Amino acid sequence: SFTGSHRFVLDYLIEEVLAQQSKSAQDFLLQTAVLDRLTGSLCDTLTSQDNGQATLETLERANLFIVPLDEERRWYRYHHLFSDLLRERLRQTQLEQIPTLHLRASEWYEQNGFTDEAIEHALLAEDFGRAARLIEEHVDALWQSGGHTKLRSWLAGLPVELVFSKPHLCIFHAWGLFVSSQQDAAEQSLQAAEKALDTSLVLS
Repeated sequence: SFTGSHRFVLDYLIEEVLAQQSKSAQDFLLQTAVLDRLTGSLCDTLTSQDNGQATLETLERANLFIVPLDEERRWYRYHHLFSDLLRERLRQTQLEQIPTLHLRASEWYEQNGFTDEAIEHALLAEDFGRAARLIEEHVDALWQSGGHTKLRSWLAGLPVELVFSKPHLCIFHAWGLFVSSQQDAAEQSLQAAEKALDTSLVLS
């Protein structure tokens, strides 16, 4: 735990920890800061390097605010305060790179079977078409497994016109609105589903 003001703690982390690292280490830390969990090949995807696992192990040996999440030391996370610092520094110095990093993370997670994370990072990248595709592909399984709240959150993160263009998503969107006592909006979503379905039938 830390005492004192947040500002002094962050000043310490910047001056005594981050600034003391090599340029390559700083780049690695910033580029992987968008991740909640880190593993070697995922880091490689974000950094376009091939030394992710070795770098994670080096950071751990240096006690650089990184925590192993399993006995095999395949997955890690940054200390939450350090992670906040890195993300803030990334926003200050490489704001335009953040969507690209999230998109790379989404692609890695999809390829490796982590659907939830793939969707989350697609939304953070604001690649709404990709997010909608992933949600649509897995919406039935998610519904059957009881992930209703998660699904409602994801659909709320999409532009409504995109949801309205996909009949399957409209139905689940309408349910979310209905249980939130937004009956009129739910009816509008169902009408959009019917319209989108009619359009797809005409096009087919």
